[in-house]
Amino acid sequence: MALETEDDRVCRVENLSVAIDGEQPVPLVDDISIEIRKGDYFALVGESGSGKSITCHAMMRLLPFRPRIGGKVIIDGKDVWSLNQRELLDFRRRSVGMVFQDPLAALNPVRTIGSQMLETLRLHHPRVHIDDLRNRAVKALMEVHIPEPAARLGVYPHQLSGGLNQRVMIALALLGNPRLLIADEPTTALDMSVQAEVLDLIDELRRKNDLTVLLVTHDLGIVRDRATNIAVLQKGEMVEQGRAAEVVGAPRAAYSRELFEAASVDWPTRAEASRRTAPFCLTFNNVNKTYFASKKDRKSGVGIPAAKDMTFSVRRGEIVALIGESGSGKTTAAKMVMGLETPDFGKITVFRSPGDDRRAARVQMVFQHPRDSLDPLMKVEDQLHEVLSVHGWRDRAQRVAHIRKVIADVGLGEHVLQRRPTYLSGGEAQRVVIARALLLEPDLLIADEPLSAVDVRIQKVILDCLKRLRDQLGISILLITHDLRVVFEIADQVVVLRHGRVVEDIPVHQFTDGQRDAYTQMLIDAVPGKSVAESQAELPREAAAAADNVIEHGSFVGHARI
Repeated sequence: MALETEDDRVCRVENLSVAIDGEQPVPLVDDISIEIRKGDYFALVGESGSGKSITCHAMMRLLPFRPRIGGKVIIDGKDVWSLNQRELLDFRRRSVGMVFQDPLAALNPVRTIGSQMLETLRLHHPRVHIDDLRNRAVKALMEVHIPEPAARLGVYPHQLSGGLNQRVMIALALLGNPRLLIADEPTTALDMSVQAEVLDLIDELRRKNDLTVLLVTHDLGIVRDRATNIAVLQKGEMVEQGRAAEVVGAPRAAYSRELFEAASVDWPTRAEASRRTAPFCLTFNNVNKTYFASKKDRKSGVGIPAAKDMTFSVRRGEIVALIGESGSGKTTAAKMVMGLETPDFGKITVFRSPGDDRRAARVQMVFQHPRDSLDPLMKVEDQLHEVLSVHGWRDRAQRVAHIRKVIADVGLGEHVLQRRPTYLSGGEAQRVVIARALLLEPDLLIADEPLSAVDVRIQKVILDCLKRLRDQLGISILLITHDLRVVFEIADQVVVLRHGRVVEDIPVHQFTDGQRDAYTQMLIDAVPGKSVAESQAELPREAAAAADNVIEHGSFVGHARI
């Protein structure tokens, strides 16, 4: 066994403390120590506010405020916080690369991909001819598996999908051949299949280029699958770190156990999901919708189909998951239900609850980003009162009583009513949005990616909230998601969309029986943590038949945990 040398240590963080400077410094992280060796896939995990991103930005000296720093950050043999400005620029170009969470926010929207790559290459190779730089840019895009790389140099970020933009970010980060790549939540907003492609790419480049990766994530399925080492942060402090197999298999800290338990999903055994005898709440019958870029395209019939003969239903008191990759038609379906888009032909019907004397059924929507759908300047109570006032609730005492009841229904205390959205956690803000949607007692609740940007423990809270609403109020929910772990946890029925068509419409307990469409199986295979579930469920075939707890042909069966 070869002895480890100083050269093997790509990154060393010693007793790092970061605080916002001032008369009364505000501590953000305290006494963080990690060591990342050559070839490691090091994962930094924890909930929002745990200090993950602050730690990474401190390692790059990219903090957006004047910090008070304690301890040392040594990367590629350089003490980062002792470098002068010229040395710091050289360090960022050559020693470390960073991939940010939102590629559209990190890329310049008014410049082509090629111009941004050439700008970076000129900094690395100021005396190289422009044609040679262009060839290097094309080669860099080829290495991250972007199709037609030469043509992509002339496009703008908004003309690429989220997955392709993230690949461009990875290519940019690796142009200087850094020893360390920091990936800060690189796949949060991506579909499962695209997420798997991006993570596979990072792993491939790590092996091919002898690269060291520091991955910041709250998705513990990814950590289980890929990390070699894990450090767990809580409230700015390190609670545990070690080899991935040890931390995942037998976490020592109670907080680590809570995180991994929250990330585990029991395979659904809800046999009642196959019995769909309740009255209809929503039906789609041969719905079609096509988008046209111009009047000329409309006349010629050349457009982008978002719905093709789309047919499915949601029954009373049922949670139906609408899944598929970006561009599959999920959001278009939701917009058509809300009346924000009109189908070209076909019929969409929302049915009123039995015994309801209202003229029309009511539909409400929960959006993906709660803070974007709440007024940051108004207290929560005022925003809820406003909804009821607009819809004719004149008696303030009745409004107050109804608001208190709905707030309790979503598991919040009355103290949140006096807060502004800025002072709410992610889970609280999302439940406030759910409460607002419930004020008018809707027949159907549409939840559009309500969990994509929240941590696993907050996900559990919101999922429990939705299940409780379904069980207590009998509300129907159309859940739009790309996270199959959420589907396994909560859905009764699953509708798989691809290019606007319904590929499958099945009960959730049949979803992974090994007899699904190839596209559905591809989505299942892309679920993070699947490989761990398979390894935990490996049993002899005879014992598997008796225990009903085996994973076969890449499909989940029985009670294997993801």
